[in-house]
Amino acid sequence: MLLLHISDIHFRAPNCTSPDFDPDRPYRTRMIRDVHTRRATLGPVEAILVGGDIAFKADPEEYKAASAWLTELAEAAGCSLARVFVVPGNHDVDRNMSANSPLL
Repeated sequence: MLLLHISDIHFRAPNCTSPDFDPDRPYRTRMIRDVHTRRATLGPVEAILVGGDIAFKADPEEYKAASAWLTELAEAAGCSLARVFVVPGNHDVDRNMSANSPLL
């Protein structure tokens, strides 16, 4: 079984919403190219595991950008989007929600 494990991709709003301002875009583009190249040698990936910190501050725009990129990554890997598994990390927590709740 061939797995692809990544973590700490930290999409950061507002920069991640525009390719022109996203400083990490070149790295993500290179990763997709590398996955595509390795797929030709190793075959398709059966699952992609994302081990936390998809976002930087749990902004909905960060998840929107990350979702589009993960879809692109899954296509390059030959992996079904249903086989992309995500575990939240500490940056995936909206700290404002916990600060505004006395119960948390």
